Amino acid sequence: MADIPDPDFCLPLPRHGGDEFAEDLDARVGSHIKQAEQAMMAAKTAALRPLGLTVPQYAVLMSLHYVPGQSSAQLARVAAVTPQTMGTILDKLEKRGLIERTPSAIHRRVLVTTLTQDGAELVLQADDLARGIEERLGRAFSDPERRQLRALLQRATSTLRGETPEVQPHG
Repeated sequence: MADIPDPDFCLPLPRHGGDEFAEDLDARVGSHIKQAEQAMMAAKTAALRPLGLTVPQYAVLMSLHYVPGQSSAQLARVAAVTPQTMGTILDKLEKRGLIERTPSAIHRRVLVTTLTQDGAELVLQADDLARGIEERLGRAFSDPERRQLRALLQRATSTLRGETPEVQPHG
């Protein structure tokens, strides 16, 4: 049976004091999501550093591994960066010889990006490292817990996007 969301849930108003701050911060789900995201990014950053890659660069290379020929705008959405930041990322990857950008066959003003042979080899090395972090995280949970965690995070995302979240049974 699914837990029913609490429509009456309210956070306490800000108070004074260190203990009060810690309690109030602990009650905010967003702070826990942010801490987990920061820990994931720090772990992946450290793992990818020896390869000379950042997490957004890795995201771009991985996306191109799966779907070659993407535009800068598509890659910016995948890597969750601004279009301007994506331009800088692509410039750096191209200078390293990891990607190639060519005019689109459909829209001549749009450049599409593909991996070079060096990029294809590097992304597989990088994914071994990133996948290891994801596997370490996954091993901290049972299979039902992983499913529940994914469902809860998907519900959080849907709620924050203003979509009607689907409440999933847990267990």
